[in-house]
Amino acid sequence: MQNLTFGIEIETIKQTRERVAKAIQSVVGGQVSHLGGMYDAWTVTDTKSRSWKVVTDSSLNASRDRQAEVVSPVLKAEDMEELQQIIRAVRHAGAKVDTSCGIHIHIGADAFTPKAITNLVKTVNKQEELIYEALKVSPNRKATWAKPVNQIFLRKLETSKPKRMDDLNTAWYGGLNRNPIHYDRSRYYVQSKVMWSTAGASPC
Repeated sequence: MQNLTFGIEIETIKQTRERVAKAIQSVVGGQVSHLGGMYDAWTVTDTKSRSWKVVTDSSLNASRDRQAEVVSPVLKAEDMEELQQIIRAVRHAGAKVDTSCGIHIHIGADAFTPKAITNLVKTVNKQEELIYEALKVSPNRKATWAKPVNQIFLRKLETSKPKRMDDLNTAWYGGLNRNPIHYDRSRYYVQSKVMWSTAGASPC
């Protein structure tokens, strides 16, 4: 567990992206800059040369200037205390959450085998209703952003027994897809959020 890498996206409302970025800087140091672009991004380059981004998200129930999604760099277990400090700083700066907000956690794939990922999908499928209940997932979010485990994908895993990461990718997309589009519709399933994420190799 100590060797796992992860990233986190934290959605907030009620505060500007600039103020949220400066709250992050108050913990990690470094420089704040405004990148702009489609997501009107602000970035904090910390003292370890890592980039923390704060971007807009149209799914949030707030005016665009009060939408702030924090996107972390790749983190390790040793960064957990600093992450907690960042969350406290962002909250202290006035950022809030409501039912439109969510947290996305991406786990690096390097520590997992295809068999381990297959077993994880099966476990999530068996415990799905308990997971939904524990996290208080709303019916609307269940129908849109966190759909139940894709049963077609599950059956493919059970019958093909993937031995390579590419086999998982093929089972997910129906064909090898090393460069899925960012907002591919397949990303909005429970197992795609619980499984793993790594650039160019993720099946989800």
